[in-house]
Amino acid sequence: MRLLNLSFLLALSLPASAAVVELDQRFQLEPDRQQPFACTAQDFGLELIVDNHEGLGTPVFDKSGEPTGYSRDCLAESRFWYYAVDKRGGLHLVRAHDQAPPGGDGLGVIQALVGNTSIATTTLTDGREVPYLIRHERGVINRFIYSISMLVPVEEVLHGDPLQPDQSLWNGRLLYQFQGGVGIGHTQGRFSSRGIFGRPDRLARGYAVVHSTGNRTGDHYNVLLAGRTAERVKARFVQRHGEPLYTVGMGGSGGAVQQYLIAQNHPGLLDAAVPQRSYPDMATQIIHLGDCALLDRVMNREVADPEFWRRWDRRQWLQGLNAIDGHIGRNAERQIRISRIVRLLGIDYPAPTGSSECMESWLGLLPLAFNPHFGAERNWHLLGEQVDQIERSHFSDAVEAYGRDPDTGFARVPWDNVGVQYGLRALRDGRITPKQFLDVNHHVGGWKPPRLWRPEVLPFTWPRDLVGTLAADHGWPRWRVIVALLSGSFSFEELFDPYSGRNAWRAAGPEQPAARAAADPAAVEAILASGMVFHGKLARQIPIIDLRDYLEPVLDMHHARASFVARARMLNAQGHADSHRIWFVDSNPDGVAPSIEEISHLALDVIAAKLGHASGHDLGAGLDQDACFEPDGQLIAAGPDAWAGILDDHPPGPCTQRFPLFSNSRIEAGGPFTDDVFQCRLIPVASAIAGGMYGDWAPDAGQRQRLEAIFPEGVCEF
Repeated sequence: MRLLNLSFLLALSLPASAAVVELDQRFQLEPDRQQPFACTAQDFGLELIVDNHEGLGTPVFDKSGEPTGYSRDCLAESRFWYYAVDKRGGLHLVRAHDQAPPGGDGLGVIQALVGNTSIATTTLTDGREVPYLIRHERGVINRFIYSISMLVPVEEVLHGDPLQPDQSLWNGRLLYQFQGGVGIGHTQGRFSSRGIFGRPDRLARGYAVVHSTGNRTGDHYNVLLAGRTAERVKARFVQRHGEPLYTVGMGGSGGAVQQYLIAQNHPGLLDAAVPQRSYPDMATQIIHLGDCALLDRVMNREVADPEFWRRWDRRQWLQGLNAIDGHIGRNAERQIRISRIVRLLGIDYPAPTGSSECMESWLGLLPLAFNPHFGAERNWHLLGEQVDQIERSHFSDAVEAYGRDPDTGFARVPWDNVGVQYGLRALRDGRITPKQFLDVNHHVGGWKPPRLWRPEVLPFTWPRDLVGTLAADHGWPRWRVIVALLSGSFSFEELFDPYSGRNAWRAAGPEQPAARAAADPAAVEAILASGMVFHGKLARQIPIIDLRDYLEPVLDMHHARASFVARARMLNAQGHADSHRIWFVDSNPDGVAPSIEEISHLALDVIAAKLGHASGHDLGAGLDQDACFEPDGQLIAAGPDAWAGILDDHPPGPCTQRFPLFSNSRIEAGGPFTDDVFQCRLIPVASAIAGGMYGDWAPDAGQRQRLEAIFPEGVCEF
């Protein structure tokens, strides 16, 4: 990835100039926009426009630092910059938006402006070798910071007008760069170099690159808003430069989610997509995410035989995601340190002897998604006391998709585990006993509704903030909290709660199982109809190459099975997945795939060939098929049988054998491969027994009575 020195941008507070570009109102705002909203355009070379004097949004200052008003909607006029890229990938400002053209003749003039570093050259897809010079447009569309980058010849840098662009180095192709992460909104977001170059860098090959902070899920995860923003950004590009030959999406994790949902919801926007480290959507990932902490808490602290569950291969029988005995990752190491400390206090907290994807990757994401008191964005300080108005959960960030409960005022939640029989497959296979199965399901419980959630404590709150958190939680003055801490009045879970157990229903005793969480039925109906779930039916069958580095051995959250979940949904919804390819690149023992960017370039070249726009410098025209690769990029296998045995009954293909897949908690409970059931159909326990749901286990009268106590509304028949 190319490096970007943004120091010159972060310090800018520059006046408007003749280079300012006006945008049509249709690019700007939409109704019912999120409030309050923190503006960041001022940190990235733009000048906020004052739109109110009522203290709404972010304060705006003049050059002397005096406040001139507030910006609620973060609008700013568009500006242009010209950059040169050096041979190490560094970016150098040649001409700022308020500077006149430098004039002169030839690359030497630009070199003199850059200084002692050598300007790189780059080879276009048509074979031309040119200096690496960029015209970069940046502004605000739909409240988010957008950008358009394109290679330019020396003449435009020295003499040209960005409003009359020279497009002679553009190959006609457009890359829309999406980005990932998990954010909860109320912010204009963070702009990075990936938005200039793309990742991998296709700008250097003559592509135009567009980006918006509205398409970075690390700043918000309302993919409906992201799709509408992408439509407007592309319209802006077309207004400036005309229709591209084609538009291809690129981006990982949340950036991949956006591509799948935009292909579904906005069929004219992308002509091809390369989702990396993909999930089909965020909404259905939350289903098994919500199980991780419940099951970890039960196995660690509440079952009758915790020693049995301290073997990590056994924990996988409940959670499904990969777990490795002896693997001590970052979060496992933290748990070991914490266990040493709390033992000094006389508290039995077992140190892990291995780890799992739930621990290494999903720990902490539960409160970020669920807890209305938890989330934060790094620039919310700009909002002052307005930040207290924010409901800090994913469900609230995407409330247009989930809906809002008019009685409580909180966003509706579709998460449900009523009737879910955790560990059902392990019971049927004889890996756990009926007693263990009943014990786990007796204690596991479910999440409380948002109105009952309490603030998180350690390890999710900084130690320095713990007193304030406890004071707010109990409605006490800080001095009283300090006295209680010194006197040991707080229980262990009041101080340290890595599994958010305070916000889960718990068993009241051996005769009273923990209550389960019932989804808000309006939320389930709304999210399924909203477009936030990838159903798999595409109105336009665009080429999609789902590309991932294989990270299961390091317990990374980007589990490999998700690529096949997307394909399975396509097969179910439309009867085929003819335009869908899956590529895996193996990683080394450190979880690094050295060739991942090379293979990403290859994927884009295959798409160019597929769409009929390949040139002599595009590679891989014959690789329009499923494939898998060694860490160094060597092809392992390709073809229609590469992944045989995953979604069919054929013998395992070569890629299937090389890259094991894992399941999740709902599959281990009998759920479908497609991960798309928010709320299961319930049948009585008696019907489940009569239908042979429990395999060879025939519950006796006492066991049947206990099953009915745990599942009074029935059990899931997926």
